[in-house]
Amino acid sequence: MSRSAARYLASFALALLVFLQTGSGGGRNTLKAENSVPKNGSSQTASPKAPPPADRLLEREAALSLKEQELQRLGETLDARIKQLEEARKGMETALEKKKKDDAEKYAKMLKVYKSLRPEAAAALLDGLDEDIALEMLDRMDQKTAAKLIPLMNRARVLKWTRQNLKGGEAAKN
Repeated sequence: MSRSAARYLASFALALLVFLQTGSGGGRNTLKAENSVPKNGSSQTASPKAPPPADRLLEREAALSLKEQELQRLGETLDARIKQLEEARKGMETALEKKKKDDAEKYAKMLKVYKSLRPEAAAALLDGLDEDIALEMLDRMDQKTAAKLIPLMNRARVLKWTRQNLKGGEAAKN
């Protein structure tokens, strides 16, 4: 069954229910109107104030149709926005991966330079760097090179690096 046919059937069923509810009440009003014929013998009935049930049903069906169209439009707008956000997320992930790769290449290049220096010179240069960069360089160094530099570096920085690595190891275990 097509989507439009299903909607039509749903709106028809809803309209039928509304009609049946209002139709039963309307029948009672009709009986009262028939019983209240004026005594002068004229057969005029009181004109109803509310539109007949069929008109109300058509009005409700039209209102329902408008609401369905509005929901459809809102759904399409939402789908388009979700698609835009997904594309933006993918773009950000791609950019982040590229940045990580570039950073890794830069650190690898700098580590080769520091490894080729005498330990005293390399330690003095590491102590001159921003703390975050120096600690990241130590993280990326091989064990042999780091072991040569640690005794020559600023003690507070080495202790901080050690604490960070130990806390990171505990977090990985938990």
